[in-house]
Amino acid sequence: MVELRGLETESKRRFKMKQLFGCCVLLSCFLSLEIAEAQITGVPAEIIPIDAPFDMADLQRTVFPDTTFDIRDYGAIPMDQDSGFKNTGPIHQTIEAAHDAGGGVVLIPEGEWLTGPIHLKSNIHLFLADGAEVHFSSDKSDYLPVVPQRHEGVEAYNYSPLIYAQEVENVAITGSGSLEGHGDHWWSWADGLGGAPRGIAAKSPLSQRQFGKGAGMEGMRPNFVVFWKSKHILIEGITLNDSPMWNIHLVYSRDAIVRNITVNSLDAPNGDGVVLDSSSDVLVEYNRFNTGDDAVVLKSGFNEDGLQIGIPTERIVVRNFEARDIPTGSGGIVFGSETSGGIRDIYVHDAYFEGTDRGIRFKTERGRGNIIENIYIRDIEMKDLNNHGINMNTFYTGPTATGPAPLIRNVDIRNIRIDGVPLAIELTGLPEKWLENVTLQDITVVNAETGARVTRAKNMTFRNVSISSASRALIVDDVYEFTLEGVTLKDNTGMPPMLIRGEYTGAIFTDDYPIAGMAFEEGLTGEIVQEEPAVQIW
Repeated sequence: MVELRGLETESKRRFKMKQLFGCCVLLSCFLSLEIAEAQITGVPAEIIPIDAPFDMADLQRTVFPDTTFDIRDYGAIPMDQDSGFKNTGPIHQTIEAAHDAGGGVVLIPEGEWLTGPIHLKSNIHLFLADGAEVHFSSDKSDYLPVVPQRHEGVEAYNYSPLIYAQEVENVAITGSGSLEGHGDHWWSWADGLGGAPRGIAAKSPLSQRQFGKGAGMEGMRPNFVVFWKSKHILIEGITLNDSPMWNIHLVYSRDAIVRNITVNSLDAPNGDGVVLDSSSDVLVEYNRFNTGDDAVVLKSGFNEDGLQIGIPTERIVVRNFEARDIPTGSGGIVFGSETSGGIRDIYVHDAYFEGTDRGIRFKTERGRGNIIENIYIRDIEMKDLNNHGINMNTFYTGPTATGPAPLIRNVDIRNIRIDGVPLAIELTGLPEKWLENVTLQDITVVNAETGARVTRAKNMTFRNVSISSASRALIVDDVYEFTLEGVTLKDNTGMPPMLIRGEYTGAIFTDDYPIAGMAFEEGLTGEIVQEEPAVQIW
């Protein structure tokens, strides 16, 4: 299990992270960090090679010229000297100077600095020194003109993100300082206007999808940090507080590392931590999330817009991370709900979720189309969840959604412990697109109110699965070709803990009939054929 869960408190964690990154960043000219100091936090100084069950690019840290450009040299003034001075101009001038010189480190030194949005360029390393706090303006006019981005799966023009990088390469944001989003003014503003009509926007020409003030529509909050059509990206060491909306958002980007960051956005509506959106070859590791929505989420576009663009999220590794105290609407690792470009070749391992709404979550529905496939999840511990441990939901907004049906297939989840959950496992396929080829192996569930519910799935495997719940441990409904090996089921119903039902249920294989009790729903007949070594139920 991941060692991050052993860290004592958030304040101690932040203190240790400052120890780790207080002097420098490992990537460029500040190369004074000692390996021993990194070991204090359990975060290795070097990036451990990726060993994924699919081919993936060899990801390396960005490298920059050994030249530092201090924002103070370009007129920046800290808030303790002038609390109303916005450093937008000086910061941009510093970035321009570094870019014109062929690249380098743009230094934001210790202190509090007020600014509007920051737009990055290629070969720029934005470095937040120990004690540096970048405070983003609450004047919405500072975030104009509008820029291209993707809002919940639909391309549009909107207020600039707080940090924005469009079509850049070899860019980094690192250090031990913090980005202060002050998102509360955005939250109240959007709440009063209502959400942007993305369903209508997805069917409209891009030129008509303008959501910033003065551009035709209002109601879209910007995301915190957006990389748009960019490559060779590093985000490391920083803390993000109170985002307007999503925190780290990679769109149509590749070759990226998001490492050792802390995200605090618990009060933010849609305050997702890391959003990988039609992006590829990304490593996300050693991060801590206390977010107002999903901790790490993979997306690829919404309905018509996402289907037309058709860019998948693929070749992603997410490892060694924790998500804590996220009570509603969230998951530790999430797929969707915007899945229209497809999601494939994803490897998630070594994580700890405590007090989250859900643990492992797939959410999609009719209209999304495309395929979620080749997903590998390993070694996750979950404790005191508020909803589901493992959830595949193909009716995300309800059964009335229409359009192309999505498919979830080839999902392999192993070595999971769930301790304390209302509904441990719920896997639901669409009537026209059942779940396919899903394996749950070495799964332990204790202190569950409800055990496992599997509906409309074929080629399902439970291997070395132990479920202890108050209500019925396992209900199978319209499941065909279901293999159970080493399955232990316990509940408090006084009835057989496994209930088999559904008109299309058949071909259930088990190595231990009747698995401490197996029952057919009234009216459903089952012919039991003895085989060696398993039992087959038709």
